[in-house]
Amino acid sequence: MERRKDRRKDTSVYKTIITNGLRTQGRKKRVLILGAGIAGLVSASLLKQAGHEVILLEANDRVGGRIHTIREPFSNGNYIDAGAMRIPTNHTLVQTYIEKFGLSTNPFTNTNPNDLLMINGQQVYRQAYEQNPDLLKFDLAPHEQGKTASELFLSAVQPFLDIYENSTDAEKDRLAKEFSDYSMGEYLRENPFGPSLSSNAVRMIKVVLGIEGFPEFSFLDILIDITFPIFKGDTQFIEIQGGNDRLPQAFLPQLIDNIYFDQKVIKIIHHHNRVTAYAEDQRFKKQTCWSADLLLTTIPFSASQFIDIRPYGCLSQRKWQAIREVINVPAVKIGIEFKSRFWEKYPFGHIVTDFPTRFAYQASHHQGLSGPGILLASYTWGQNALLFNSLSNKEATKQVLEDLARAYGSIVYEEYLQSVVYNWSQNPFSAGCFTLFTPGQSRDLEEVIPQPEGRIHFAGEHTSVYHGWIEGAVESGIRAAIEMNQR
Repeated sequence: MERRKDRRKDTSVYKTIITNGLRTQGRKKRVLILGAGIAGLVSASLLKQAGHEVILLEANDRVGGRIHTIREPFSNGNYIDAGAMRIPTNHTLVQTYIEKFGLSTNPFTNTNPNDLLMINGQQVYRQAYEQNPDLLKFDLAPHEQGKTASELFLSAVQPFLDIYENSTDAEKDRLAKEFSDYSMGEYLRENPFGPSLSSNAVRMIKVVLGIEGFPEFSFLDILIDITFPIFKGDTQFIEIQGGNDRLPQAFLPQLIDNIYFDQKVIKIIHHHNRVTAYAEDQRFKKQTCWSADLLLTTIPFSASQFIDIRPYGCLSQRKWQAIREVINVPAVKIGIEFKSRFWEKYPFGHIVTDFPTRFAYQASHHQGLSGPGILLASYTWGQNALLFNSLSNKEATKQVLEDLARAYGSIVYEEYLQSVVYNWSQNPFSAGCFTLFTPGQSRDLEEVIPQPEGRIHFAGEHTSVYHGWIEGAVESGIRAAIEMNQR
């Protein structure tokens, strides 16, 4: 599906840039890049290759940002991808980098017919549910009965998609603005094009398709960035063998001498002929100072609120509005290691529930191996993830084990070894996991978000047309590198 203002048309040009690099334009510059996530790494790689001097400041002690693979304290080569865990095969910019670095991939199984749905007190296999959706006992209107959540969802949004996809760019822009004010729930209940759904049908869609935690977010953003890529049946996914952080790590041979770790930026000063950033060294608790001709910030706007940017007028009022209002969505992942992969003896795959756990995934990269195994025992986002803010890590693990026991029985307690709870809301460098617009933000702010302001440029998934995906970070990193190279 295309997106308003359609920067996605740049894909073929961007692929060529990944392969061949940038042609140096203008004078060579010193560029300060805040954040060694994938957007910062992509920009730094292209600019350095084009002959510019680059400096990357990273607050963590690792590269990757929200591509974060956790291996400790797990054993036996086990890991979980606490951040980005699946890559659509039609995200061609990421695929181009994967091929460029020679990284191996595995299929990521998003859904399969043997998935277990534990909803409304029922336990139903996905295959049986798809043949008879009424097994989940949602009290639907007569004309909604016998339809799956996906079928109900498509019946509601397909009329809009048909109009949108057959429109000119100007008409798409008008439609995007017209429907910017709808939340997903409002659109489904008050459908201007297709059938309006009952509240129970909307709840069924939210629970089964995993958007229950996003009640207040934009209809367009959820449709384009979450629901369609993840739950559209013909979308295929992969993961990088050994962990998705292999992708950012592949930039290190070129950039390791340019990256300064444990540098938490606290202040940016925009001068008439340079930009200066002040950081706190997290190891030695001292302040450091860095100056350059241009500055690229890839720090999410949610975390950017903690940075003192001066003078105030160096950013436009709309940019300040975006920094104050565009948030990162909460997300929590809980990985549990067990003595054995006992779940492989059970006749079901992933688990979808209306319990606090919500989603549980079996790791496709360790199927059939002996020794300790790991489950992504819970993946929650939005308001569902905020529920875990009220629990300690020990209490969260206890809750997830209780939920898993409803499917597997007491073996989850007998086989339990250890767990990791990763809460992105508690990460001070991202203040959440990924960006989604609330109603009206795409109309009011989308155009201004990626625009440079004086000597300050902006990249990162939150500035892209692919919210919530590695592709968005890559796209924005290339865009920003082109901008700075041409100055």
